[in-house]
Amino acid sequence: MVALVVFLPVLHPAKAQGLPDAMVEVKAALNAQVAAWNAGDLETAMTYYWNSPKMLWISRGGVQKGYQPVLDGYRTDFTGKSKMGIYSYDPLHIERLSKTSVFYVFRWKIELDGKRTMGGISSQVWRRINKKWVIAAEHAS
Repeated sequence: MVALVVFLPVLHPAKAQGLPDAMVEVKAALNAQVAAWNAGDLETAMTYYWNSPKMLWISRGGVQKGYQPVLDGYRTDFTGKSKMGIYSYDPLHIERLSKTSVFYVFRWKIELDGKRTMGGISSQVWRRINKKWVIAAEHAS
């Protein structure tokens, strides 16, 4: 009797199904957003938010709903690279909630002329919409 042994490579379940690693993609998206911010490119940095009236932004100032009001507020508060400063962050927690959503928590700060001008903790819900990861909700404090 001859035994036939077949060796199959062990694959990560997401990779075996051809699904991308959501958490890696979200981390890359946040890094790209930070790079755009640090380059003074507010318009590109904002493309990482869900351009929808359903997008939720929560801060010390209250709750805003919708992409446009958040963009308008950023345009008022950050009128060019000289006002934007340098954004940096340290990851604290990341978790895949579903095939199309990731929860990301990090400590952030913005420095201007070497001095911290703002910062705190941010929690974001990223959603995969139209084949792109975007921030659907953020609470920054």
